[in-house]
Amino acid sequence: IRFLTPAVTASAAALWRQVELPATQHAASLEKMAERAAASLRASPGERVSCFESTTGGLIQASLLASPGASAFTTCGAVTYTASRAVGVLGPNARPLGEPLDRHGHRCRPQNAAEYVASKQERVVALARRKRLETGSTWCVCENGACGPTFNYADLEAGFSAIWVSGPVERGILVRSTHARREDNMWAFSAAALDLLAECVAEAAVAREAGGAPEAEKGAPLLEATEDRHGGVEAEVRPGAPWQVSGFVEELHSALQAWEGAGKRGVWLRLPAEAHAYVDAAVAAGFEYHHATAGYLQLTRWLPPTPSPLPRYAFTSVGVGGVVVNGKREVLMVQERVSPSKRMQGSWKLPGGLAEPGEDFAATVAREVAEETGVRAELDGVVSLRHSHGRRFGQSDVYVIVRLRAPAGRDGISFCEGELQDARWMGIDEIDARKEGEEDEGKPLDGKVSIGNYQMIRNALDGSLIEGVSIPNSKGEPTMLYRAPRGAAEG
Repeated sequence: IRFLTPAVTASAAALWRQVELPATQHAASLEKMAERAAASLRASPGERVSCFESTTGGLIQASLLASPGASAFTTCGAVTYTASRAVGVLGPNARPLGEPLDRHGHRCRPQNAAEYVASKQERVVALARRKRLETGSTWCVCENGACGPTFNYADLEAGFSAIWVSGPVERGILVRSTHARREDNMWAFSAAALDLLAECVAEAAVAREAGGAPEAEKGAPLLEATEDRHGGVEAEVRPGAPWQVSGFVEELHSALQAWEGAGKRGVWLRLPAEAHAYVDAAVAAGFEYHHATAGYLQLTRWLPPTPSPLPRYAFTSVGVGGVVVNGKREVLMVQERVSPSKRMQGSWKLPGGLAEPGEDFAATVAREVAEETGVRAELDGVVSLRHSHGRRFGQSDVYVIVRLRAPAGRDGISFCEGELQDARWMGIDEIDARKEGEEDEGKPLDGKVSIGNYQMIRNALDGSLIEGVSIPNSKGEPTMLYRAPRGAAEG
């Protein structure tokens, strides 16, 4: 069985099996078809099931509802047939995390039958796990496939259905028919789904009666936790752990009780991106969002009944601008293709940009200058820093001005047309002539040099520099220390 996004379904892949239907099948009554599943659920008081169907058209849910005592073990469900039109019912988070998207953010259409089948498998896993958590049901059955009589892919000739049961035991079956008779396939796929549900419920019951746990709940704990230096806990979901929302809820609840009893204070909970189904449960347990990256979501909870002193995530961005000077004492100036504000559109400014993780000031500005203009410059020193607040996303901003020199032969300009509309070397007289004046207040600065950029340039040309020196760091990479030159400090 092949998957399009292996990272999403790595823990689920081993739980799938393929089922081949016989060429001829006879449809049973609704009640008869659900007989085994209903009996298993009645034998497990308090357990409830939700159903989310597509090609079976509601037959799974209807069969369960036709069974005696259905009100004790059914909850809710839905029938949706087209993914793009199901968002209003299923919600935007029902698709698998990491599902391939095109450049417009739309789901990539599978290119062949194999990819189409794999996409259905991934979708039912994501949907069943999500809806089980949202509905609070013990079990969730999700089904999706194609019944016939026609198909959207030439290499798909017979019906199929991907069926996933999420619960204390998780299993999936890929049911393949030998024909494209629509109604026959709907009945057959529904029967297969109900048999799978009965199998999972019975397996969970046997495990519990034996004093153990269902297979999906066995083995190492879902959470791995270590104590930090401040009397807190750093916890994360164990890599490769089976995705069991109920197991996560129970384990997290027990862990919180144990940590509180042990006098722990701050809890840092890290969830890998593929464990997004756990987020709702963590928030319900009192955790708050701290930060998110492409690979994980970090949440925190302060256990004592006092205001949390846990440090916030990074709230200051770092940008670096370069005053690049050539051998003629000319300054490299650029015009952005799209400026941050309408007033600044067309104005002349310094090249530069935001620092990347792990970059020091010199590396950032050298990279930005080269990317924007093609000029390869070398560090002279730091000129000044600007610290402002309430910038993008409400964050603070540190803007560092660095002076660089462009050696002869490396000062040729080849600017990036995607970012800039122009770049040139300007003498100080021209910069003086373009400086924003009192008469420009509130007006567009097209062709001008803003007073802020002008002051930074003048300071770089006429003022003292802050030197940067590399010093050892106990954590590995050397640290850059910026300080006044020794001569200036001694004077």
